[in-house]
Amino acid sequence: MKNSTTISIDLAKTVFQVALFNKYGVMKSNNKMSQAKMVQLIAQHPEAVICMEACGTAHYWGRRFQQSGHKVLLVPAHIAAKYRTGNKNDANDALAIYESIKRPKTYFVQVKNLDQQDLASLLKLRQGYVKQRTQTANRIRGLGLEYGVKIPQGIAKIRKDLPCFLEDADNELTTSSRFILRNLLDQLLLLDGQIDESTNRLVARAKEVPVCTRLIALPGVAWIIASALYARLGDGSAYKCGRDASASVGVVPAHSGTGGNNKLLGITKRGDRCLRSLLVHGARSVVSRIKDKQDGLSCWIREQLSKNHLNKTAVAYANKLVRMAWAILKSGEEYRTPLAQ
Repeated sequence: MKNSTTISIDLAKTVFQVALFNKYGVMKSNNKMSQAKMVQLIAQHPEAVICMEACGTAHYWGRRFQQSGHKVLLVPAHIAAKYRTGNKNDANDALAIYESIKRPKTYFVQVKNLDQQDLASLLKLRQGYVKQRTQTANRIRGLGLEYGVKIPQGIAKIRKDLPCFLEDADNELTTSSRFILRNLLDQLLLLDGQIDESTNRLVARAKEVPVCTRLIALPGVAWIIASALYARLGDGSAYKCGRDASASVGVVPAHSGTGGNNKLLGITKRGDRCLRSLLVHGARSVVSRIKDKQDGLSCWIREQLSKNHLNKTAVAYANKLVRMAWAILKSGEEYRTPLAQ
């Protein structure tokens, strides 16, 4: 870097807190400013190191600053918070972000490109619709029970059984309760259509990304999981090894100990909960259908099943899936089925 200036920004919608440090780490200013003034200040310091918290709009600003030749460091919010001194305010937050990037073990969030941003946004849209549908289904069952209407679990059961209950004149459903349940059923059916549309959009967008085409070659990975992996891991350069990638998803064992004696616990469950759930479901589909396949991966899964429960084996394979995905993203190579040893 020709210029060793470091700029720490506490992001906001309209007013930004910008702290400026010279190459010796001496703070030159720490002021609030508008977006236009912030952009003007950064333009005065070409090839500066710009550090921000990985929060809303961080990836947009990260892409914009990178295009201008700056080095961008996105610090996870929970790490930056550890270095805040004094009360929480914008000025102290900007200083905490700067302090966190100086620590040797601080890891950074990779700035998402537009392909990743599209896939991540579509995933969030779909995930939101799925959550709303689950909430609506639970409301239907809960309200129905107050009138003696018992609908079995499963959204398909609601679609099938609720219209029959609404047409049945012998149950205790009143005019008001029938209106409420009919309204909720209409919402559920509308959400079905929105989920299908968002899924189709997501799959179509993923098919436009060559990396996702390579990822679906992994056993247990289809377009939705491939898009989630790429949106999360990018080109894999943010991680030193596959274990770091799987740790960011929360599928590695946690541990606790003192005096040099460490005890392994369950998985950490840190990071992206949606991606972790998708990976475990995909892994379970592979593990439960392993049968007598003789490739190296199938032999490994069969060995795990001989020692562990199916669910534990599925989580172990989900861990391996992330590592294999990271290797594909990092190397740019195609997936090769392991040979049996």
